[in-house]
Amino acid sequence: MHSKKSIAENLPDTISIIEEAVKKVKPTNNFSIYVNKIEQEAHLLYLKYEKEAIKNLFLDVISEFMSEISTSIANTRRSRGGKSSEYIISFALKEIGIPNEVIGNKKEEENSYYPDIAIPSYNELKSGKGIALAIKRTLRERWREDISIFKFPKAAFVCLSGSSDLTVNKLLDMEKEGIKVLFIEENLFSKHKNFIESGIKQMEVYPLSKLPWWIKKNLSNL
Repeated sequence: MHSKKSIAENLPDTISIIEEAVKKVKPTNNFSIYVNKIEQEAHLLYLKYEKEAIKNLFLDVISEFMSEISTSIANTRRSRGGKSSEYIISFALKEIGIPNEVIGNKKEEENSYYPDIAIPSYNELKSGKGIALAIKRTLRERWREDISIFKFPKAAFVCLSGSSDLTVNKLLDMEKEGIKVLFIEENLFSKHKNFIESGIKQMEVYPLSKLPWWIKKNLSNL
């Protein structure tokens, strides 16, 4: 993190300061007093400009720091938001008697796809007797990261937020890209219900309230 200009580079040059000082001091018959007044005025002007330069430098550093820290905070917030969504769904399912496991960092191979939640456990999922869930708080473009979840025989994509930027075109894109089962917040589902029923043919779309029912139905068929 570096400021674009140093303090010296933010100061007027010496000649400019002296010229300004000369304009502020009235000539006197005593040349010595006159020169001293110019020197004193130039010094005061220098201190003024130095203070302004330090202030500007400080503001530049703060601005650059805030830009960097804002990026860091945003990235942290997204990461925590994603993890929070996983655990919210996990705890809610457990409370109504549906065992599950948040995969988190329990990854056995790098660069391999892992679901956010395995039902009833990851071991059961690997043996073909479980359900995989991909959890997102919103439906921005990052939903494409989870299309691989449908390599599992039973899987679903779950979105928690009612403020998601879901549109008809995005529903069509998700269907085209390979999302097979999608759960969205109740109000979003109601908003797009007519289109879902008439325009979506290859993707199952449900309100989030149906998730426990869907899980239990599919577990019983495994």
